[in-house]
Amino acid sequence: MIEDADLIFLKEPEVPQIDDTAFDPWRFANSDKGKAIIAEAIKNVTLYEEYRGLRKRKRKKHDEQTFELTIEAILCDLMNHRLCQRDNAIYVTRSNRVLGRRSRYRPRVYGKTFPDILDKLAKPELSWIDQEIGDDDWSAPAKRTTIQPGSRLIERMLDAGITLQDIGYSNGADPVVLKREKEDHWDEGGVVEYQDTEDTRRYRAEMREINEWLRNVDLDYAGNLLSTAPSPNTDERSLRRNFTQGSFNKGGRLFGGFWQGMSKTDRFENLFIDSESIAELDYGQMGPRQLYGLKGVVPTSEDLYDIPGFEDQRSSIKVIFSAMVFSDKPLSKMPKGMRKGFAEQVRISDVTGAIERQHPAIADLFYRGIGHELQFRESEIMVDILLRLKLMEIIALPIHDAVLVAASCAADAKQVMLDVFFEHVGIHGSVDISTPSQSNLAGTSGPKLPLPMRTMGSILPTSHSGVTSLLPLPNYNIASGTSMEDS
Repeated sequence: MIEDADLIFLKEPEVPQIDDTAFDPWRFANSDKGKAIIAEAIKNVTLYEEYRGLRKRKRKKHDEQTFELTIEAILCDLMNHRLCQRDNAIYVTRSNRVLGRRSRYRPRVYGKTFPDILDKLAKPELSWIDQEIGDDDWSAPAKRTTIQPGSRLIERMLDAGITLQDIGYSNGADPVVLKREKEDHWDEGGVVEYQDTEDTRRYRAEMREINEWLRNVDLDYAGNLLSTAPSPNTDERSLRRNFTQGSFNKGGRLFGGFWQGMSKTDRFENLFIDSESIAELDYGQMGPRQLYGLKGVVPTSEDLYDIPGFEDQRSSIKVIFSAMVFSDKPLSKMPKGMRKGFAEQVRISDVTGAIERQHPAIADLFYRGIGHELQFRESEIMVDILLRLKLMEIIALPIHDAVLVAASCAADAKQVMLDVFFEHVGIHGSVDISTPSQSNLAGTSGPKLPLPMRTMGSILPTSHSGVTSLLPLPNYNIASGTSMEDS
């Protein structure tokens, strides 16, 4: 078993990062000027080793390749980080316990020599990176090791005019991730090694088909020319399925797409599919309707979160309903943040009792801890939807139980979602469509470039005294780069 802290590049998008960003080891130099910077850094480190007498013999061919790929991955992720205007640092692991063993989840560059390469890149004589070494103990509130671009890297980026077009992305990570059961509320759950089965091979084949498709579709991010907020990198499109509680019949939701970390407002304002504004198609009451499907009963209410006596607390009811499905025992208190939504005299048992009375057909499915099984069924539905929309040549970006499509494709995508839901669940589903015009976004954005220029596929610094002003440039199809998979 391996802990999440050990495999930090598998960061969960659904858990907001309030401080630093996980190291992403899958970036590579995608242009001659990018490769020139990497070559210079490799030469600098090699000469430093020779001058200091740090190596008695030349590296073997495989080790030399790993050495060079590691420097490339570190510097390219740092360059991407700076170009995306992120003010925080990147955190990494230096754990010998983790880096010294093989894992299906760990890329080649995350090996035993990783800390040594970090240390050499950070030497004052080289100044390729700035490194702040953290604590060995990963338990909270231990401090992570973090890295940032060093003065030499920043100078070379500005001299060469490096943009995001010069940084490639080729995610070779296993798209099928198995996570162990959480020990408590604060536990994020570690990842677990597993032997492949017919099911896991199918999951992997489906994800690779989806990822290969999304890698080449037309996605643009317009951005706001006056904004200094971090911008997403539209090359980050590789999805993975995260299975939970040590079972391939639980969880399985899709994570990893750049659009998943954007706010709804940002997506509607700035994300374009095939040069069109987007529509968001969201399943209505996915969890409750799946429960009714398990019972083979058609719900009589149109809104399953409309509970008598609590009509004005729909958003809170939705959270409590979900908690009743995930919990293996009756709730003893309000879920976090829900207390303020109810009158002081209302107890949690008052709310759960009202929900049970409103839904007698599925009441015996509460408190059985089946939430993760429902997520698995949901994830199977979403994968099926993506594969069908791919055949229809409709670009679709998943966000849990929703998809983003070009606005002109919304009606066709909705029908697919309804059809697939019925096939999997046995009762009719509900799909809501949201568009920018329905979201009251007018007047919230600043000036943008004309539509043909709408992309954050690259960013060009306009000042050599620092990246103080950034202008989007046309996007670019990035070819497959150097593989970093374990040989």
